[in-house]
Amino acid sequence: MQPELQTEVRRQLDLDRDRTSPPAGGIAVPPIPAQRYIDPAMFALERERIFGRSWLFAGHESEWPEPGSYSEYVRCGAPVVIVRGEDGELRAFYNSCRHRGAPVTREACGTARRLTCQYHSWSYGTDGELKAVPDARNFVDLDMSSLGLVPLRCEIWDGWVFVNEDVDAQPLIDFLGPIGDQMVAINGPGMRFVGAQRHDLACNWKVVVDAFSEVYHIRTVHPDNAALLYDDQALVLAMFANGHARLTVDKRDELRDFPMVSPEYDNPSVPTLWRQTSTSFGIFPNLVVPMDTGAFTFLCMWPTDVNRTELELRWYAPAWVGDEVPDEHLGRMDLFATVMAQDTANLAPMQASLGAHGAPPLQIGWHERLIHHFHRSVDLAIGADRLPPGLAVSDALDGLVEP
Repeated sequence: MQPELQTEVRRQLDLDRDRTSPPAGGIAVPPIPAQRYIDPAMFALERERIFGRSWLFAGHESEWPEPGSYSEYVRCGAPVVIVRGEDGELRAFYNSCRHRGAPVTREACGTARRLTCQYHSWSYGTDGELKAVPDARNFVDLDMSSLGLVPLRCEIWDGWVFVNEDVDAQPLIDFLGPIGDQMVAINGPGMRFVGAQRHDLACNWKVVVDAFSEVYHIRTVHPDNAALLYDDQALVLAMFANGHARLTVDKRDELRDFPMVSPEYDNPSVPTLWRQTSTSFGIFPNLVVPMDTGAFTFLCMWPTDVNRTELELRWYAPAWVGDEVPDEHLGRMDLFATVMAQDTANLAPMQASLGAHGAPPLQIGWHERLIHHFHRSVDLAIGADRLPPGLAVSDALDGLVEP
């Protein structure tokens, strides 16, 4: 993160802490229709127009450590396999044999010299090319060169792997914009996978994104942990193009410079501002990354139904020596699980209220405007002409989006 930006964010944090009324330039955030969270037609559009056309997080490049390393990926809706080729390139293909559509992997992850169909043993190289067809004599005019696995977009940014079903999507780095510049301070290539936690939540995926787009709730929901560390009266928000965002909340004075990670596992790349605050990045459509100097998580909200979401937490930390995950990293996962339990306890009841007949629109505060920015970005991704009647959000905050 550039020193000039760190200085400016610190200045804004101090201003926010001192104010006693809405800031100059602040506007009333338009309400959000409650039916957006429960409408089946809206959900279908989100699956098609957002999850079928956006860059979606898949992991860290180190999770495919050698040629032939593969893993299944089903987050975009279609079955996908991500594999590292013999040439070292990471590629993504639809996990569907060109013969009759059966999967070409037998395990969720592993290492293989070839990807072989489970049904009739057609086999493919790690570059997706069709290599062998049993009883090829029975296929008239068989052109094996045209029957490779069907690829989809797979790109790596600073060590992080994303996939996209839209062949016409802009390059990942262009899609990320300022996020790509600001998050590189974490030294992504030097990260290593720690572990994953998954929560099945009885709520719409947007309810979960909303929950991690504000800190208004920490005094009431997290009084015994986050509220002791963070000063929710000192907050700086940034809205970026393509639906991305940055949220920075200051640490309390007495804890601002207290080391939260042992020297052995500290990430020296992390700038001072991130050490003195909690700075999280929202990557549209469904990823929130609260950065830290030690182990930290990528929170991924995966819609499974209009009223159900799988919240996946994928944890990473600066690379360590040996195969065993350090206890310090596992301890951070356990501690965060306590915070998550407090958060998720509210989500299903919220979804039930949103589904009540005639539920009124949601009144969002200036300090929660990233929620509105997210919903407006959902609408832009779907297209105004496709939205169900009465469910669009206002464009009143568009002029506040940073270039």
